[in-house]
Parts: sequence; C-alpha cells; structure tokens
Amino acid sequence: MIGAGIVGMCTAVTLQQRGWKVTVIDERAPGTGASFGNAGLISIDSCIPISMPGMVKKIPGWLTDREGPLSLRKRYLPTALPWLLQWLRSGSRKQSVLQQARALRALHGNADAIYRSLLGTDAASRLIVTTGQLHVWERNQQADPISGQIQTDNGVAPRLLRAHEVRDLVPGISDRISHGQLYEKNGFASTPLRLVQALLQQFLDNGGQLVRQRVNGISRDDASGDYRIILATRNARASRLVICAGAWANRLLDGLNIHVPLETERGYHVSFDPAALALPLPIMDKTRAVAMTPMADHIRVAGFVEIAGLDVAPNMTREQLLVRHAKTLFPGLDINLKKEFWLGFRPSTPDSLPILDRVPHLPGLFLGFGHGHTGMTGAPKSAEILADLISGTASNIDITPYRLNRF
Repeated sequence: MIGAGIVGMCTAVTLQQRGWKVTVIDERAPGTGASFGNAGLISIDSCIPISMPGMVKKIPGWLTDREGPLSLRKRYLPTALPWLLQWLRSGSRKQSVLQQARALRALHGNADAIYRSLLGTDAASRLIVTTGQLHVWERNQQADPISGQIQTDNGVAPRLLRAHEVRDLVPGISDRISHGQLYEKNGFASTPLRLVQALLQQFLDNGGQLVRQRVNGISRDDASGDYRIILATRNARASRLVICAGAWANRLLDGLNIHVPLETERGYHVSFDPAALALPLPIMDKTRAVAMTPMADHIRVAGFVEIAGLDVAPNMTREQLLVRHAKTLFPGLDINLKKEFWLGFRPSTPDSLPILDRVPHLPGLFLGFGHGHTGMTGAPKSAEILADLISGTASNIDITPYRLNRF
C-alpha cells in the first residue's frame, strides 16, 4: 500500500483485521500530509457536495474578493481548467447532486462506529470528541435551499438556533451572528495527527511494516502480474497494490497510464494556544467559509480553497486573513497567542466523491483517494470498501458512485 494518511492507515488496519499481511510505503511520516492540518471534523451528518446548482454565478465574486474563500493562481489556470469545468458540470444538475449526496451520506454515516471497531472503544473515545458542530451565519444570510432538501432526504436534521441561543451555547461569539445550525451527532478528532498515529501503532503492533521511502515510479510485470514499486534506494514488489496517496496519486499513476480528474485544493490553517479563547465545540463560519476547532493542545482555524497545484509557494497573506476572520467571529480572541501557520493539499474530485475501485485492466491494483474536504470522516468506510474489493466480498452499500469509470 502507498500512502500513510488517514485513508491509508484505516485501510491498512482494516485489511489486517481481515487477515491480510500489509506493508505501507510513504516518504512522509504517517499523518503529516492533509491528515495533519485539516479542521479535524468528524462529520457523520455531512452529505452536501461542494459543487452545487447555481454556484457558477458565485465564482466571479469569490475570485475577485481577496478575502474570499476561493482563489486561483493565474499561471495554473490552463492546467486546472479541465477539472474546474468538470467540477462545475458535476454540480449543475440537481438530480446528480442528490445522487452524490446519498453517496456521501452512505460513506459518512457510520464513521464513529467504524472508528470504534478499528481503535477500540476506549481509544476512539479519547481520540474522537462528540461535542456536536455549530454552523453559523451573519445577518440576512441563509443556507442554500437545496442543502435543506438534501439533508431532509438523507435524514439529517440539525437543530436550528436563534441568535441568543447561539450566544448561550458559545459565549463571546460576534453579535453579527444571527442564527445557526447545531449538528449534535458530529464531532472532531482531538488531534488529527494523534488519530493517525494511533492507527499506525495498532498497525505496527499487528505485525505491519512501514517503509519510509519516496516512490519514484510504479510498473507492472506482465509475466508475473506483480507490481514493481521503484523506491529511493531499492525496489519492492507486490501482487496487490493499493494507492492511497491523496493529492500525489496522479503522479504515481502516470507510469501506469492511468489518468483521473484529481485536483489539489490547497488549504491553510492557523493555530492558537488554547488560552486564546474558550471554545466549547467546532464552529463553521458559513459566511467566510472557515472552521474553528478546539483541539487537544491548540485551537485551529482552517479554511480557503486555493487552486494552484502542488508546487508553488504558500500564499502568506492567508495567515493574517485567517487571523482576521477568527477575530471577527470571536472579538475576544487573543491573537498574541497565535502559534503556527500551515499549508496542505486536499485531493479532490469534481463530484466530491472519492475514487474507491479496482482498476479493471490492471488486476491487483486498487485506488483509494480523492476525499477532498471530508477525508477524516470518509476514511473508515472507504477502508471497508477497499478491503471488500481486495477480498472479493460484497459491500453492504452501493459502491457504484465511487467507481473510476464514472468520469
């Protein structure tokens, strides 16, 4: 298996539980990619795709707003354009969006239970905190009506809060906030890195092998059917290979002539010392598209979508913008207690659904990536689906929406 993020480690442990011997390869320390710096949200009620009907009308405003949630590096536009057009098409038809939402609900709905089966109840309770999540809006701003229909169709019923109820739940929140939605079943990872590390330790304790090397290429031996993985200092071979490499998956698959519509949605976070703010639960500021999460040793403010690929330098102006957004939401935030600034790479498909499939013309090759903004939530069920595919076991959900051939 290639990839030691949350999807890869969930898959590795799941395969071990089914009797498979597993080796995980990654040049980075496990959990230090997108799994490290995300908002840490475990959102079992999350079922709304990113691309929605009518969104095309909002994009010009986002792109011209230097403080908006979306930015695009001009030099990268020719590379990103095919994916962007496919992204817009995926959300243009209401019926398609409703189908995507059902697939997201199936992927996310049992995340907490599957984490418990992977980690054990005690460890899962320490690592995943079920406080609920609060989504808030400023005056005269409402949730998309299609979003409401999606939630109703999928049995998601957030508790609606008026302004004073929001302030009772979260003292110190801005007076600009007029209403909110409380998702009581949702929660967060106390620290995403620790969650991945706990899975890693279980994997190692169960006899798994971790190889910390760069993968420079993959090829298939037609005679034996084995896959040769060209590492930094040696070659490895496997009869079955799972690619859970996130935003780097396309680069690995190029040598096998496999091309999928996967783009990198770069995201940023700023962290604060816990003393900077008393925050009882994660807050999603829907007006500015940022999340604030009270993690074990810091408060994390995460957000933005930047389309610029894997290679260009960070946009350093995003640091102060995240600080400003957080201060607007919580005027009492002590910004002098700011700690770290981070950039990471979300692996995203046009329809917000991951690719979870075998490659039909390359027996023994399996793909598990493309979770976009919801990898922490989608990882455990994705691991089950991949393990079913590898073991030849029927899944207990319809896995057609995650197939490679949908594009």
